[in-house]
Amino acid sequence: MMVTPVNPRATGSKAEFRSLEGDIRTDVEGNTFVGYAAKFNVPSEPLPFTERIAPGAFGKSLRQRSKDVRLYVNHNSDNVLASKRSGTLRMVEDEIGLRVEADLPNTTAANDLRELMRTGIVSTMSFGFTVPRGGDKWSGDGMERTLTGINLHEVSVVTGFPAYPQTEAVVRSLEKLSERTGIAVDELSDTLEALASGEQVDPDKLKTLSDLMAEMMPHPETHPEPEPDTSHLLALKQKSHALLAKKW
Repeated sequence: MMVTPVNPRATGSKAEFRSLEGDIRTDVEGNTFVGYAAKFNVPSEPLPFTERIAPGAFGKSLRQRSKDVRLYVNHNSDNVLASKRSGTLRMVEDEIGLRVEADLPNTTAANDLRELMRTGIVSTMSFGFTVPRGGDKWSGDGMERTLTGINLHEVSVVTGFPAYPQTEAVVRSLEKLSERTGIAVDELSDTLEALASGEQVDPDKLKTLSDLMAEMMPHPETHPEPEPDTSHLLALKQKSHALLAKKW
């Protein structure tokens, strides 16, 4: 198997992507997808540095019950196949790596994927992640990197060139919101997730977000104080569920 890095980023900051070719399949009926999004201790191609993922690197991220992760086609949130929250996406670490299993829906994207996999045209998975502080180790010469902690945000089946630019724009937007509100990006992401799902959120965080929306409105001195409105942030959430900025 060949681990192919995609758009490597500076450690501990921006969203990163990695792809793994050659180990995805469906069951006989084509209803269940199985594949590996990552494999442990497999050296990457030069980045120019060589990278490996240590066993257990995904553990903390997978244990976060409140965090949703989705399976996409080509990192495109319009082509969602399954989700952790719905129970249709299941991810575990085994002795090989990050094993992904999903119940495929009866949608155009899923049916196209079934045919592409049946004919052997598609054979690549990818995952989007960020690295928390302390989540990687470097060799003394800076030529080898080991990922020991990974914040996982989404997994994808790759059929062509992934639509990364849109995802990166969402990441940059979240970073700016984090700077404006003083809310850590991981907390901001969880708050937006809860808002989009209609769940209760921390009142202080909601007030901070509402105040920010009020500041964005024109001529606030000539208008009455608006009702709390997080529609702008929810639109951002809906535009790309990936929300790939979880730690900076």
